[in-house]
Amino acid sequence: MALGERGRNPFLPRSTAEAAAALRAAGALEPDRAVRCPDKLAGRFLGGFNVTTLAKRPRTRTVFVALVERKVPGAYAYEVARAKVLDEIILAELKAGLDELVLLGAGLDSRPYRLADRLQGIEVFEVDHPASQATKRARLGRVVGITSPRVHFVPVDFALDDVGTALARAGHDQGAATLFVCSGVTPYLPTPAVEALLGWIAGHRSALTSVAFDAIWASVLDGNSPLFGARELCNAVKDVGEPLRWGFPDGQVEETLARMGLRAERILDADALAAYVARADGSLLARPYGFSLLVHARPT
Repeated sequence: MALGERGRNPFLPRSTAEAAAALRAAGALEPDRAVRCPDKLAGRFLGGFNVTTLAKRPRTRTVFVALVERKVPGAYAYEVARAKVLDEIILAELKAGLDELVLLGAGLDSRPYRLADRLQGIEVFEVDHPASQATKRARLGRVVGITSPRVHFVPVDFALDDVGTALARAGHDQGAATLFVCSGVTPYLPTPAVEALLGWIAGHRSALTSVAFDAIWASVLDGNSPLFGARELCNAVKDVGEPLRWGFPDGQVEETLARMGLRAERILDADALAAYVARADGSLLARPYGFSLLVHARPT
């Protein structure tokens, strides 16, 4: 997903990637540890002065969250839950014996730097649209200074370029134990691109290789779904020029994965994700999207 410049209103997030990072920044300041977002670096990746500036300041972050929830209900809780689940998967796969971590559509993901101590000895590949990557690399200097030589930047347009070829040139080994993390990408790609990407991952040889990605139900794509937050998200992403394009046929995750050569390890729906945003007293931080999924799958 490109980190394109919005160009119409300088006070709004520049892209969905910028908006997601702002939500993580706000979540990292939650007073209740049970629901706090683990992305402590998110705020430092935000650039310029716009509404996202509110997200990284303790006194104004609740204003930002309220504004987002009014426009896209479910976004805040979903982003916090997604960050926590993906961290959980990454740490578990590292413990199992990972060789490589590939961030597909890396956007403003801080994990190569935030989890640097856990990733020692691991080859990390940040794959993203050239424009997005240029923006992020320009910001990295002020966030972390010099990056590790084990972090490789791979510019790719997912709709046009061959991801496998680009990663191979950067040093990716298809026989290595690899975790692919694809956050906020597949819903924005056309169906052929999603099938090609997941099918290529399914061709990897290591039994430890897997992919973690988020998705939506296909019934959301026409903008008329009654599921919580669906209509609002469809409208919001169209506004920034990144419309939703792909989703699982409703109720057919495992069947769809099988056709791509993958089998599900975990499928987290809206109810499962809500457990990740439950406060210490059992109440919810907020309600997450009612139409989103997080999937962790391995080649069959």
